[in-house]
Amino acid sequence: MDYQVLRKELKNIHNWIFDLDDTLYPPSKELYSQMAERIRTYIMNVLHIDEKTASIVQKDYYKKYGATVHGLMVEHHIQPEDFTDYVHQLDLSPIKENPQLKACLNALRGKKYIFTNGAYHHAERVLDRLKIRECFSGIFSIREAGYVPKPAEQTYLKMMATFNIQPYESIMFDDSPVNILAAKKVGMKTVWISSNTTNNQYCSVDTKDFCDYETPDLTTFLSSLILDKSA
Repeated sequence: MDYQVLRKELKNIHNWIFDLDDTLYPPSKELYSQMAERIRTYIMNVLHIDEKTASIVQKDYYKKYGATVHGLMVEHHIQPEDFTDYVHQLDLSPIKENPQLKACLNALRGKKYIFTNGAYHHAERVLDRLKIRECFSGIFSIREAGYVPKPAEQTYLKMMATFNIQPYESIMFDDSPVNILAAKKVGMKTVWISSNTTNNQYCSVDTKDFCDYETPDLTTFLSSLILDKSA
């Protein structure tokens, strides 16, 4: 990648939009396992089914609705806050402070935002764990999306309206190819964080078809943008 060209291409970017989990920090098997187990347990308790069936429901709703919570709302009329409060009671110790990431975020021109399918309070906890909460001007969580998750176009439009931003002045970072494709379709520049091998297995197209840039490491990518402060 020619970083001088990259900096020139992004010189008009004023809004930096970041997914949360597996984007701001490396994919964590420990966190993934915790959350998957809590989702299954919630489904078992609410639907009165066994663990094997709950696992099938979890995967089916995620595939069909983009988020398990949205499927449970549609199919079973659950209160979404009950789900998110329970599922996000996680031990975040696998997430480590990243001073270099913080320095990069502070050096970027413009405003930074979080755009996540997770819960608002979970985003706050993760940002506090990384010690980068003050770097961000706002958080748009599944709650603000009305529990309609990415990659729904209406959710992207609602996020941009909430933060009063224009897509042509914005760039989005996400580990999910489908979320990146949706961002590209609404007019944003896009960066695919490709280190999540779970998501990579669903990527069957060339990266140029759904993203503008690709990197396995967010901090390395951002570092390349601030080497030349005059760019």
